[in-house]
Amino acid sequence: MKIKSFIIVAALLISPEVYATTYIEEMKGLGYVSGEGLACQAKRYPSYELIARAYMVTKAKSDKEQADGMYAYNEAKLNAYLERRQDDYIDCMAINKIFNHQKIFQSKLYKNGTIKTPDGKILKPRQKYNPELLYNRQEDERSKIDSYYTKAMNKRKENAQKQGIYRKIQQQEMKNRH
Repeated sequence: MKIKSFIIVAALLISPEVYATTYIEEMKGLGYVSGEGLACQAKRYPSYELIARAYMVTKAKSDKEQADGMYAYNEAKLNAYLERRQDDYIDCMAINKIFNHQKIFQSKLYKNGTIKTPDGKILKPRQKYNPELLYNRQEDERSKIDSYYTKAMNKRKENAQKQGIYRKIQQQEMKNRH
C-alpha cells in the first residue's frame, strides 16, 4: 500500500495539468517523496532535494507562504522517513527505482532560481537567489533524524514506565520485530 502511495505522489508532482493542488499540498507531496528517498538512500536524493527546495522557494507567492510550505515539506519528509524506518526500510529497491527516474529530474534549474519545468513552463522566483545555497549536500540528515527518533522513542518509553505500561510496549516491539 505504501509503495503505491509513493508511486502516485511521485507521478503527480510537478504536473499541475494532471492534478491541481495547492502550494502547501504540493510541498507536502514533495516532502513525502523526499523522506522516502532519504530513508531508502536513493542515489539521486541530493539532486532531488535541491530541485524540490528550489520549487518551494520559486513557487511561493510570499515569504509567509514559503515558510508555511517549508514547514509542511519538512513535516511530511520526517513522517515519510520515520514510516519507512518503522517498516524496516521494506520496498526500498522499488522506491529507489521510481525515485531515481522521476519527472522532477527533467527540470532545469538556473543560477538565479528560475526553473524550467519538464513541460516547458518557466517559473520565476519573487527575487533572484542562488539555488546552491538551498541544500547542504554534506549534511548528514539521516543521523539527525535517527537521533531525533531515538530521543522521541526514549522519551516515550520513559513516560510509559512512569505510567506502568512499559511491559506492554516491550511486548509490542517484540511482536513487531517478528
